[in-house]
Amino acid sequence: MLIRIHTVQPSILLPVPVLLEVNISRGIKFHISGNVHGSIKENRQRIYATLKNEGWHWPGQRITLNFRPLELLKKGSHYDLPMAVGILGASGQISTELLDKTLFYGAIQLDGTIEPAAVPFKLLQTAYHGGHKRIILNVPSNRMPRLSAEFHTLEIVNVSKFSEVVAFLQKGVFPINKDTNLPQLDENSHGCFSDVKGLQSFKRALEIAASGGHHVLLNGAPGIGKTMLLARFPSILPPMNTSDRSVFAMINEERGSTFGGRRPVINTVPEESIKSLFGSKEVQALKDYLEIDNSANWNSEVSAVSKGVLGKFHRAYGGALILDELPTFSKSVLDALLLHMDRHRVQMIMAMNPCHCGYFNHPEKECTCSAAAFHRYQGILSGALLDRVDLQLMHTLSASKVESETSLTIQRRVVESYERQIDRSAVQNARLSLDDLKPIVLHNDAMKRHFLNHYKTAMWSLRKQRSLLSVTLTIADLEGVRPSKKHLDEAVALSAFSAKASKGESNRRTYKRPTVFLGPNIKV
Repeated sequence: MLIRIHTVQPSILLPVPVLLEVNISRGIKFHISGNVHGSIKENRQRIYATLKNEGWHWPGQRITLNFRPLELLKKGSHYDLPMAVGILGASGQISTELLDKTLFYGAIQLDGTIEPAAVPFKLLQTAYHGGHKRIILNVPSNRMPRLSAEFHTLEIVNVSKFSEVVAFLQKGVFPINKDTNLPQLDENSHGCFSDVKGLQSFKRALEIAASGGHHVLLNGAPGIGKTMLLARFPSILPPMNTSDRSVFAMINEERGSTFGGRRPVINTVPEESIKSLFGSKEVQALKDYLEIDNSANWNSEVSAVSKGVLGKFHRAYGGALILDELPTFSKSVLDALLLHMDRHRVQMIMAMNPCHCGYFNHPEKECTCSAAAFHRYQGILSGALLDRVDLQLMHTLSASKVESETSLTIQRRVVESYERQIDRSAVQNARLSLDDLKPIVLHNDAMKRHFLNHYKTAMWSLRKQRSLLSVTLTIADLEGVRPSKKHLDEAVALSAFSAKASKGESNRRTYKRPTVFLGPNIKV
């Protein structure tokens, strides 16, 4: 009798699906084929003892096990469970009705105990994407609620004994932990946007940033609430998509991180070193750590993960990195940040004071910085770094009669906008290229001419043009409409602040404005 059992071979990213074919025929022999490691062939004695101890009959016939695909090397003790189930099923000792669309994973001890899976999130990801209805494995009990909620369409059969596996396959009545009560994020764990009075422009910028994945820099005097808003930024972020969760799992699951679809938001301090932010030299040397494929040098990657030398930047993949008091970070850190901003899916949420004393352009307090000290402070942030920041705002103390919205209200708009972006382009707007954005945002001649009218008053690099168009699209998505002139105007207003603000006389270089083409008959 021939039956097929679904299992996996662990890998660096997601486990690779493996099909185990078990056939029992006349004869007396035990044979394993399919490019298997020698350790799997040793599993025979362990499985034999387990079945005997559990009271099952070992078939006195020709047992053939074939692992597919042939080009993949199979190794590991986790094949114990699928092999044992396959032998019992092929010999007719247990029902095979539930074997279809079921994935098996687990090492079995001689007393029938199934060892806990080391990386259950990745296994469930593979089962989910492979179209399986259920997965049978041993999951630590403290992780079941969160995993069940994350994969609510997948039947997770959590077992600790081989006898429990057989009971489920025979009767289908084994209690399954289907607890989908995911522990909710305490509303007070990050605070609420309504706690911060005023600062409407900052709140608007953070809402746009959360929706479209944009970098943002908040510039304002000390004590106005910048740090409070940064601490509350996680409360308005949309959930992670499947693609980002897969990569985040690869990086963080070995560290015991929890999931639930929430994006990571990691805080930093000005004393951060290059290593603490960006990891070891080995990790930094990788051309593109998170976008690397199977043909690359995985050894360096595995070593980096296992030794825990990944920096905060990489661990924030799919989420945000908070950098308060940005100019106080070392020049080496800022230069490294510049190199990483365009390469990975990590938002930069930054804040700074306008000058060393903090009171430049303050309505009540006088700035004590000299013109030279002011420009020296502003010069800490390079033009190349600022050019990569989509939203740059300067704010001073001002009275506001606008009622503050709660984080939940803002998050609902953010999630709706995020879903529109994913449906349209599969990515957030901040990751779209200039060529992708032009036909969507500048969809008619009126929008093109309006864009050029703005361009006449400022010299925008190609990167800044892309930034403005992406922010414009995000603002429109928050309203659920096509981009219009007012959306472009708001994007320009929210990006108008330059850290290179002027105080006193400063020498400015004169640049020749390049020609910009937006259509066959429209140029400036």
